[in-house]
Amino acid sequence: MEEKKCTCEHENCTHDENCACTDCVDCGCGQEKPMIIEMEDENGQKVKVQVVGTFDDGDKSYAVVDDLDNEGNSYIFEVQSTDEGDMLVSIDDEKEFDRLCKVIEKLVSENVEK
Repeated sequence: MEEKKCTCEHENCTHDENCACTDCVDCGCGQEKPMIIEMEDENGQKVKVQVVGTFDDGDKSYAVVDDLDNEGNSYIFEVQSTDEGDMLVSIDDEKEFDRLCKVIEKLVSENVEK
């Protein structure tokens, strides 16, 4: 999962590494603003994370997020749809988690080869 830099020609775009300018969603450059959400960890502390990718495996959807407060920490969550919108659910099954890590490694390696 490669992070892309904005290369649009919009005069108000700052072209920073996350394409986080306020005009970018409407400037037509094709880059989306990063999805940054605040979550609560197992200790009840607020943590900001950025969704860096999503993928489907079988009949489930998953999201990979980077912890913005602790650089280098990434997590995998199952995406479950509810009446109130999508929510990220932790994966408690160690075998499922290990299997998903292998799926991500394969997706990344296929992406690098292109």
